[in-house]
Amino acid sequence: MKRKIIVQNLTKKFGEREVLKNISFDVKEGEIFVIMGGSGSGKSTTIKHIIGLLKPTSGKIIVDDTDITALSDRELIEFRKRMGYLFQEGALFDSLTVWENVGFYFLENTKMPVKDIRKIAVEKLSLVGLKGIEDLYPSQLSGGMRKRVSLARAISTDPEIILYDEPTSGLDPVTSAMIDNLIVHLRDKIGVTSIVVTHDLDSAFSIADRIAMIHKGVIYAVGTPDEIKNHPDPVVQQFINRKAEGPITEELFKELKLSKS
Repeated sequence: MKRKIIVQNLTKKFGEREVLKNISFDVKEGEIFVIMGGSGSGKSTTIKHIIGLLKPTSGKIIVDDTDITALSDRELIEFRKRMGYLFQEGALFDSLTVWENVGFYFLENTKMPVKDIRKIAVEKLSLVGLKGIEDLYPSQLSGGMRKRVSLARAISTDPEIILYDEPTSGLDPVTSAMIDNLIVHLRDKIGVTSIVVTHDLDSAFSIADRIAMIHKGVIYAVGTPDEIKNHPDPVVQQFINRKAEGPITEELFKELKLSKS
């Protein structure tokens, strides 16, 4: 299977803080590749590099033989048309209707007739299981529906690659399972290559073809769900068995108690 995305020795520093530490992996064409890790592990920073929202301190990101880290801003904007991005919080515009949110790229960047943009929006909404809501506003929708509208927007330009940043965050288990099913459905229906960032173990193991386990900016393992479940590395096992990284001291207990008060 062809390698669609190659991440080579990617390092990112913010000042003196090294967030990504020489990480490397590849994503095959048409697969669902999950980047799994806890909060602050570097997983969201990684996909922001893949879509070009961040520039690396060093390293390369190659998409279809093009090193996107070497592109100019104008070239990068053009290249991003091939990618869809689902933001963690959805990032919908409250002042726009659902169909205007989904068709936002075309409304802002093309002279396409409005009726044609609306038609595209309705088609994409149908793909994510939403019909008859195109004239509603985001505030009138449930959290799961807003997430699906965001997904419809992400696929509005018929991207080759979709990047999902914590797609099930904040959703109940039933809605989370629906989003997982949609990710698989879109891969099967339109053949996109998918990269999913998540800390949700159930989601990761149910949808992934392969998983990369990242912790404190380091890739500890890459493999199929079964390979990750049985990986001997203690950091991997600690995460997938949901174990704390150390004992809960009296000081930490006080901090946790205060944070909830």
